[in-house]
Order: sequence, then structure tokens, then C-alpha cells
Amino acid sequence: MTSIKISSDVFNKYHTNGKLRLSTGYVQEALEKQGYPGHDGIVQILKGKEDIGEQMGHGFTYRIRICDGIFQYNTLVSADLDDQIKREAEHLVEGAIIAITNLSTFSQGAGIKTSFLITGYTLLSRYHQQLSAPEVKPRSHSGNPAEHHGYRPNIVVEDVWPEAESITAEFQENMSNPPAAKMPKRESGGEASHNRVPAPEPNRSRAPPPPARRGPSNTERGVIPIAMVTPYVNNFRIHGMVSRKEDIRNIPAKNMKIFNFEITDSNGDTIRCTAFNETAESFHSTITENLSYYLSGGSVRQANKKFNNTGHDYEITLRNDSVIEAGGELLAAPKLNLKRVSLAEIAGHCGEMIDVLVIVEKMDAEATEFTSKAGKTLTKRELELIDESQALVRLTLWGDEAIKANVDDYHGKVVAFKGVIPREFNGGYSLGTGSGTRIIPVPEISGVSELYDWYTTEKPHSELKLISQTSGGMSEAPRTIAGLQEMQFGKDSDKGDYASVKAMITRINPNNALYKGCASEGCQKKVIESDGEYRCEKCNKSMNKFKWLYMMQFELSDETGQVYVTAFGDSAAKVVGKTAQEVGDLKDENLNEYNATFERLQFVPKMWRLRCKMETYNEEVRQKMTVFSVEEVNQDKYIENLKELIEQMKGIEDEGSY
Repeated sequence: MTSIKISSDVFNKYHTNGKLRLSTGYVQEALEKQGYPGHDGIVQILKGKEDIGEQMGHGFTYRIRICDGIFQYNTLVSADLDDQIKREAEHLVEGAIIAITNLSTFSQGAGIKTSFLITGYTLLSRYHQQLSAPEVKPRSHSGNPAEHHGYRPNIVVEDVWPEAESITAEFQENMSNPPAAKMPKRESGGEASHNRVPAPEPNRSRAPPPPARRGPSNTERGVIPIAMVTPYVNNFRIHGMVSRKEDIRNIPAKNMKIFNFEITDSNGDTIRCTAFNETAESFHSTITENLSYYLSGGSVRQANKKFNNTGHDYEITLRNDSVIEAGGELLAAPKLNLKRVSLAEIAGHCGEMIDVLVIVEKMDAEATEFTSKAGKTLTKRELELIDESQALVRLTLWGDEAIKANVDDYHGKVVAFKGVIPREFNGGYSLGTGSGTRIIPVPEISGVSELYDWYTTEKPHSELKLISQTSGGMSEAPRTIAGLQEMQFGKDSDKGDYASVKAMITRINPNNALYKGCASEGCQKKVIESDGEYRCEKCNKSMNKFKWLYMMQFELSDETGQVYVTAFGDSAAKVVGKTAQEVGDLKDENLNEYNATFERLQFVPKMWRLRCKMETYNEEVRQKMTVFSVEEVNQDKYIENLKELIEQMKGIEDEGSY
């Protein structure tokens, strides 16, 4: 294998203090500039292989995966460099370091990452371990420059340069013992002699860099600990790692954009930072999660504990004059700071952000998609959590978190939920997640092993108490229709109360089960049909299509009486067993089967979950019942509930006998 020879010119051009330093952030710069960013980039090769081909008219002869110390990217080497590649292919493998001297980019179409094509490079070194800084683990770049726009890390990733050992030694000797500057001697009446060798010119190829391992201390930079940030500290400056970065949230009603992130210092203290509108857009593109930054300037205000679970009494609102700079100091990953609340105590923290450490006892196998009252399509997934307090609580995951959650990572394992919100509903308590929630399966903190020991040894013999009562549950004893009517159930709540009944459909009119609704997403307004078009007054537009929607009214009966109830959306779909669109297609294509679909629903006992509410119509107060959910009758459970009711009635009789 031929050796790599480094000339003095190459050394002077690319060394930093005699070492090879990667051009951190070079991939991002090249993506922003859509090509060569105006300066050479020193990168490391992670993989390399010969591969001759063509993409979008660009011929290539080699493939490499490069790393600039922060980002990794798959790259092609132009076929124009074929002769150079043949000479140096044995070196262009894992561990080699090159300087990119020319680079172009090209697109392969929407949804495909921008391609890099190296059209010029200089081979510098080989046989290096993968280089990275302790505080940053290199990651693959998505190819979208907007994700990290403007990011220029001040992070040192470097290694010795074995191939330039002799030149490095000479350089370091000259740096340690610089030659003294002397005035040239003059002979009497003569001119200065030019026969002397002049003192070496200083290396001006680049400014001397700061020391690689240590910059000015935090004290020298005027940095204060995050714990000391208060409204009474003027001109504060903090340094830490971005431990959480949220997406920008749009609030159309207020024409506002909000961006939140959290920064944690080396002491483990965390503070929440918020930016609005243009400032939010600017800083969102500036910072990257798990990298360190200096932050100065901003308004310090009292923390809103409903949305802030950092444990800090204050939070920072960023202004136009706030400054965020990349921090190159080495920071360890912040420790998880969990301010734990036991599940049995969540009732005292309703509406607040809390942290829990729990075992996931049960978990839905898949996420469930449904339509909200506002017409939005939502996704959720429910879990049942337990801890040593012997309380059993339901928690709901929403959106992407619900979809990507892996049952194997959760079920039967200790999981930390940081920033969940307890909510009360119909006398029960549950936990909900939000944009600020962090989920850490099997965290490395105290209490994990103790909780798992309890779960495996004591839990099987413990009596768990369910303190969550969701509106869709059938856990309480069923009531009768006559009982709900006589007691005017729901009169004590503006939002209505929920009750379960065992009943059957005894009358239903198929002709009024569906209506033609607006085809716009999120809208459920009934359309007006005219001349083959469908007009929505809410959206103020006419369309050539519509969507079928449920609005069913039917009679429910049990042994005590009858009542008319209403069912919409997903609740109605559960009753029928088909979507509104499927039933609507039947109505158009096979009217007999359409009618038979509703006939089959009658006289079949079910367990119904009803929302009861008193409403005023024409100055008359009426009780309205709406179907929330429906299930098959669990006879064993139903019998147990009846036995409990009998015991309660016996207790009432015994009290009345005194």
C-alpha cells in the first residue's frame, strides 16, 4: 500500500495547531449554499466503495459517507476524478480524512434528499477512529437545510496528523522558540546586507485558533448558574445544553407563533425559554437539541406551573435583542430530574404538570383514530399505569406519540412520564400528555429497581384501586331508564353526567339516519343541494361532492321504560358497525340492504353509555340523552353489578329499621 505524502503547502493550508480539525457544520453550510460554501471542508470518511453510475446526468465513480463531526451524509465522487480515485481508492475507506475542495449538489425530485457530488478533494490522512466531540453524537442530516438554518457549531473535533509528523514537529518547535527579529547590519555608508536568510514568515493561512480543550471559564464569560436566574438579575448570561426543543405552534385565532425549548446547565438545573412570532422562527432554526449554547438577554417572569415542569420558579421570554451563541465547552448529557408524584396523589394536582414513575400494566395494541366534535381527525392510545401506591390510572397518548409507541418498550416496564397533566372527569382522574411531555422508558434514576421489585413480588397480592373513570367506561353499576328520567339525571352539571344502562333499540327510522355533509375536512355542516352542487353556508362555498354523516335518533327500551336518544359520528358508527360512508353507499346502491342494516340493530340487548343533560327549549326544560359508546353485554360483570345494587338496597332497608 502506498503511503500518503503531505507537502508543506498542504500542511500549512489545512492544519490547526499542527492537528487535523474537522470542519464542523460543513454539511449544513453546503446544503444552505446548494454547493461549495466558499471554503474547503475537512471531513472524515465513514464508509467508501467503488460504484460507477449516473444520477440525473451526473456521472460518478465512487460512493462515500462523510462526517463533519456533527452531521453525516452520503456523497458521490464525480467520474471526472476517476484517475485520482484509481490511485487513492485503497485509502478512501473508513477512517480516512479528506479536504473537499469543490462540491456541487443536485436534486432527484420531491421527497428525496439532495445529493452531494464531490468534484475536487485532497487526501490528508487515514487510519483514524471515528472522530466526535464528547458532548455531541454525530447524526445523519435529513438533507433539509431549513431544519438547522444558520447553525454554525463552535465545537472542536480534531486528531493528530501522523502523515505530517515531521512537519508538525518543526512547526511546534518554531512555535515554542520563535526566532528573534534582528535589524540587518549596515556597513559604513553602505546598504543593508541581503545575504542573510530572513526570519521565517509567520503562518498566515489561518488565525491561531483558541486552545482545543479549554476556552475561557464560565466565570470569565460572565455566566451565571441557571438556578440564579430571577427577575432581579440584570444582563444575565447562561450556558447549557438544549435538553428539549418543541416544534413551533401556530395559534390562528391570535395570529401568533410560539416556540418553547428548555436549557439545562452542568449543575442539572433547567429553565424554560419561550419566543413568539418572528423571534420564534429565528431561534427555532438556530438551535439544535442536545447541543450547548450561551444565552443572554430576555425577560424573566414567573413560571406557569400548568405548562412548565422544569422545577424552576421562573422562565425566560426571548426578545429581538436576545442572543444565542453556540457553546463549545464539553457538557455531559443532563441528568433526568424527576419530581415524582405518586398515582394515589394526582387528584391534588389537577391541571398542573407533574412527573410520575410507573409500571405500564396495560396498553392498547394499536392507536385509535376518531373524529372530534369539531370535525378534526385525532389519534389516541390508552395505557393503564400502576405504582407502589396501589392506584391504577389511565393515561392517554396523542398524535405521533400514540402511533410510534412500541408495546415492547412500555408494557410491564418502568417508565418515567415527565410533564403529564391530571384531569378530573365524572368523579374519576386520568393523566394526559401534551407537547411538553417527555417519556423515558427504564430511566437511570433512583426508585426504578425498587418499583420493579414491588411489581414482581408484592403487586400480585395487592388490591389495586382504579381511580380513573373515563366517559367511555362501564365500570359502575348500570342504571335504569326510568330511574334516569325520574331523578332528572344530569341536572346538577352544566356539561351533563354519564350513566350506563342495559337496553335495546326498539324503534329506528333508517330514512333519518344519515345526512349529506360538507366535504371540507373538519366541517360537519349539512349542505344545501342545488343544481348538482352542494353549498356549505359555514364554509361559504359550493362543491360538486359531499360526504355522508350520521345523525341517528332511535328509541331505547329496558324493563322500566323507553327514551329517545341521539348518536353522532364515531358513536353512531359503533352502533351500526359501519362508517357513515359505507352505509351511504348502500343507500345509493342497495336500498333493501340499507334498510336491513338498521332492522338488524333492533331488539339486541347492549350496554349503553349515555350522556344526560337538561336543556331548555321554548321555555320548557327537557332531558336530552346522547350515546357516547356501546358495548356487548358482559353477563358475568352485569350480574356482579346487580348483586352490588341489591346489597346497597339491603343497607338502606337496615338503616330504615332503626
